[in-house]
Amino acid sequence: MHEEIAKQVIERNPKNLLDIACGPGDFLSYLADLDLNINLNGTDIAPEMVRHASQKLSTKAKILESKGEKQPFPENSFDVITIMLAFHHFPKKLETLQQIKKLLRLNGLFIIGDVVAKSRLQKKIWNCLERIISIRGYIGHYTENDIKELAKKAGFSVSIEYIPDMPKRYRICKFALEKTL
Repeated sequence: MHEEIAKQVIERNPKNLLDIACGPGDFLSYLADLDLNINLNGTDIAPEMVRHASQKLSTKAKILESKGEKQPFPENSFDVITIMLAFHHFPKKLETLQQIKKLLRLNGLFIIGDVVAKSRLQKKIWNCLERIISIRGYIGHYTENDIKELAKKAGFSVSIEYIPDMPKRYRICKFALEKTL
C-alpha cells in the first residue's frame, strides 16, 4: 500500500506532507527513504507512537501528538495529507475531514489508505469481530457509501480505487476540495 500511495504523492510534487495517525512512522520513513525533498510531518494520538516515530525518523520528519480532528498546524499548511490504515479508528470522522479541509492548500490532495467494507452487513461484522478480539481503541469501519457521504458533508469530492495486488477490502480514497460557486 505504501508504494502505491507514494506514487500518487510523488505525482503531486508536494512541498509539505502530513501523515495523520502516523503510528510508528512507517509511511513517513518510506517517503524519507525516497529522498524526495518533501517537508514531512506526522501526528498521532498515542504518546508512545509519537516517541517511536520521532526516534525512528530523527530529523527526517517532525512528529507531534494530536487527535485527528485537532491538528496543531495553521490553515493552508499542506499540499498532501494522508491517513494510512487508521481512519476506521477515528471516532470523529466528519470533524477530522473538516480539519483536513482547512489544512490543505489550494489544489491539495487528501488520501486515505484503509479497509473499506463492501456492505453494511460486512461493516457490522468487522466492527463486532474487532471488539470481540479486543482491538484497542475506537473501531468504526465504513462502506464506500459512508465515505462518499462524509466527503460530501465536509465539502470534498472523493474517488475510491482498489489497490493492485492487494485484497479488495483495501482501498485508496482520494479527496479533492469541491469547487465553490
